[in-house]
Amino acid sequence: ALRAPAGAPAATAPRPVPAGPLGLRLRGVRFGYGGEPVLDGLDLTVRPGETVALVGASGAGKSTCAHLLARYWDPEAGTVELVPPAPAHPVDLRDLTEEDLRAAVSVVGQEAPLFHGTLAENLRLGAPDATADELDAVTRICGIAPIADALPDGPDTAVGERGATLSGGQRARVALARGLLSGPRVLVLDETTAHLDHRGDAELSHALAADSTTRTTLVIAHRPATVRRADRIVVLDGGRVVEEGTWDELIRAGGPLTRLFARAEHP
Repeated sequence: ALRAPAGAPAATAPRPVPAGPLGLRLRGVRFGYGGEPVLDGLDLTVRPGETVALVGASGAGKSTCAHLLARYWDPEAGTVELVPPAPAHPVDLRDLTEEDLRAAVSVVGQEAPLFHGTLAENLRLGAPDATADELDAVTRICGIAPIADALPDGPDTAVGERGATLSGGQRARVALARGLLSGPRVLVLDETTAHLDHRGDAELSHALAADSTTRTTLVIAHRPATVRRADRIVVLDGGRVVEEGTWDELIRAGGPLTRLFARAEHP
């Protein structure tokens, strides 16, 4: 899972993370790289317990949203907040300690790094104090058991530098399991399942949905099948939301989502 960089400004007056389920809200967010704007007044809300698919053409700002949620950077304008159900008040990510942010929000990218160590050690990177039962639970959800069973020493087998002995799909499953092990209330998947085949993608999506009815999930994806399974779809273009709704609603509308997937094979 992605972590806030060491140079991220620390909260001067840290606030606690609200108890219970958490949603996300980006309000008027502006951000760019080297003077080039990527997000331009973005407003995006994900309700507690909701799964939202974030889609758009390359450069639309999808991964930038994930980076801001991990606090790789802070927005140049606007706020990124965790939002509990009323009457509790939202909290700006900048007002959280890094430890509290990582406990509440797990961001898992497409190329999450693995290190030279055993499979079990890589799984525990995000939660070294996790119990055996907790480890067993996430390995079941993410389909890790067949990977471990195929290794010479099971989960105690070294996976090589950057997980060289594992396939791209296997590394994706390990990265997702590692992100889940800390028990995040908000999960951000940035093309995490891109290296999986359609069957593996579907298996993981169904397992995640069955695992939690309170976890909030933001899925950045390009496969129609992955996007279709979300509760709601948000389409970005030019750093702003240009369309949102369910798959059926947006396909009937024939707008940006339909054009985005015009050349894709619908499931």
